[in-house]
Amino acid sequence: MEYKKFKGMSFFKEIRTEKQARAIAWTTKFEGKPFVCPKCAHAKYWELKSEPEIRKCRKCGNHVRLRAGTMFESSKLPMLTWMRAIYFVMSSKRGISALELKNRLEIGSYRTSLFLLMKIRVALMERDSQYRLTNTIELDGTSFCSSPGRSGKQVLVAVETREWFDSRGRRKSKAGFAKVIVADETTKNVADFVEDNILPGAKVLTDSGQQIARADVEGVQFDHRRLSSPTEKFEQMPWVHRFVSNAKAWIVGTHHGVEQKNLHLYLAEFAYRFNRRHDPDSLFHRALAAMMRAKAL
Repeated sequence: MEYKKFKGMSFFKEIRTEKQARAIAWTTKFEGKPFVCPKCAHAKYWELKSEPEIRKCRKCGNHVRLRAGTMFESSKLPMLTWMRAIYFVMSSKRGISALELKNRLEIGSYRTSLFLLMKIRVALMERDSQYRLTNTIELDGTSFCSSPGRSGKQVLVAVETREWFDSRGRRKSKAGFAKVIVADETTKNVADFVEDNILPGAKVLTDSGQQIARADVEGVQFDHRRLSSPTEKFEQMPWVHRFVSNAKAWIVGTHHGVEQKNLHLYLAEFAYRFNRRHDPDSLFHRALAAMMRAKAL
């Protein structure tokens, strides 16, 4: 599916009504088409004015509900509110806090705003879970504190290193896809993380942490390096350490700390935006597609 791009205020010009919000949700549900019957694959439908979130197949009579089987299922909020929430979350490099989202959407409940964010983050996490890293990957463990003065939770982070050549033929590198998991830095957790998220044939660079150094995964080559100073770490493994430092700054700056039980969801949002940073204008539509494909909570 070709993702629609929104730049500047174009989102608020094109999606101003509940009807327009439903329309983009329908076409996203069927990957660019207004309707495809799940039973017979017929493309024509009927739609009742009294039930605009139901479309009936003209061939077999199958009823398809807009929200069924998606992250919107069971939600009674208008689709326009959902579209705006997704846009606000994805249109800012720094994300948005639950309090700010509540104020922008003009909804009365902070709890509702928090639940909106949680469902969006779960969908983003599910979407990224389908990808696996390849080529050369930087892997490191770190600790994220929920708030100043509190003990942190252990996190494993892996970031692809992709090589490219500039116009003069010089070899350069850049960060590719990133994967994050909240887990203690044990040998088993490292091995499971690598096996689940990295394709065979890849090369994994680590800083020779004692637990990481013991990890062994068939088909994956580990390159353990002794990096004692921060300068060495940023020189030898720049992308994973930049990802970590930026993620920590984002959690403190935007959210002023997070509850430890929800840390994985916040990191999922950060990673999703990081992984698609080269195409920011399509982030809203990509996130909407993730919401339509994710299993309902």
